[in-house]
Amino acid sequence: MGVTDILKSAGYVPEKSTVGDRPILKGVYKVMFVDGKKEEPNQYGQSYSAAFKVVERLAGTDSRSSFPEFKGFFGIDEANASSAKKGIKKLINGFFSVGIQLDLSSDESLYTSLDAKKGSAELYVTGYKKRAMKQVDGEWVENTEAEARQDFAFMTKVNAEKEAAKQIKKAGHPL
Repeated sequence: MGVTDILKSAGYVPEKSTVGDRPILKGVYKVMFVDGKKEEPNQYGQSYSAAFKVVERLAGTDSRSSFPEFKGFFGIDEANASSAKKGIKKLINGFFSVGIQLDLSSDESLYTSLDAKKGSAELYVTGYKKRAMKQVDGEWVENTEAEARQDFAFMTKVNAEKEAAKQIKKAGHPL
């Protein structure tokens, strides 16, 4: 009996490997700003990418990753920079929410002050699953063929602590 016969008789069906997959973190976290850079322009415009590593789980899914769990792309082009949802304004407000000032006197000063915060700036975020979307006939609908991805929103320390307490009380434990 050959290997394929053995597999067939055992009812074997190939499965996609999940090694290296990172679970979507849902909860409240204290994170460290670990990396950021100005990206090259693409079809969506130009952005600044920022990466954050969990340093403390306040409530929710635990992370055991050695890589940054949260990564955001914040628009810096004229069409997107001032957007509170997808522009660099969102990132600046995240820093400001925890009392971290950035130098906004010029573009160069902003990027220099962001560089200076790498490895020392701690912020608070709530992590959640963002559904994949696509446009069909001019309308945005859920894309069930694509996998959901990790997303996050910045919080103040006070709001993070309140939300964490609420989640722990609801779950009965911090997980």
